[in-house]
This record gives sequence, structure tokens and C-alpha cells, in this order.
Amino acid sequence: MHEFGITESLVRIVEEKAREAGVTKVTTIRVVIGALTGFVPESIEFYYDRMSRNTVAEGAKLEFEELPATLRCRTCGHVFTPQERHWDCPSCASSEVDIEGGRELYVKEMEVS
Repeated sequence: MHEFGITESLVRIVEEKAREAGVTKVTTIRVVIGALTGFVPESIEFYYDRMSRNTVAEGAKLEFEELPATLRCRTCGHVFTPQERHWDCPSCASSEVDIEGGRELYVKEMEVS
């Protein structure tokens, strides 16, 4: 259900950027989604098809780039991608980690015609 609000923002951003660039038709939108956001690309597509009607982005293809979670060990500085729910550092076994990546959500680029 969170995808509804995110998709609404996505359509608004695309319309705004297209207007600023003087574009009348957006054909492809590339969206980056981090693994820790919990957003499901298929749900975003579902809402997007409906929300983009009668906009410059109607019919545009959504392409998703999914980024994995990445963590940095506070003890040894090792950066790694956790396996499943195992967030201990594979180098020193410390459980003291900071999230480095995986919370991203943004429009990377748009193709227009």
C-alpha cells in the first residue's frame, strides 16, 4: 500500500521534470530502488499504469534497478552485502554495523521523444 504514495510522487516528479525540459512525451523511466525500502516494483507498476493516464508519461515503460543492502562494519570497516538476515561482518564476525546502502529510491533517468 505504501507504493500508492510513492507512485503518486513518481508521476508528479516525472511531470515536473518533463515540463521544465519542455518535453511532451516520456517513453521510459528508470527508477532505482534499494532492497531495504520494502517497495515492490510490480506494485509500483500497477499504480503507475492508472496514475499516469492523461499525463506526459502515459504508456511510458518503467525500468527498475534494484540495489542490494550494503553494510559497513564499525569494528573493521569491511563493507559487505548481508546474506538473508545474517548481518554479522564476514571478516570479523562483529554485529556492530551501519547501513551504507539499500534505502535508495529515486528516478535515475528518463527517455523522451
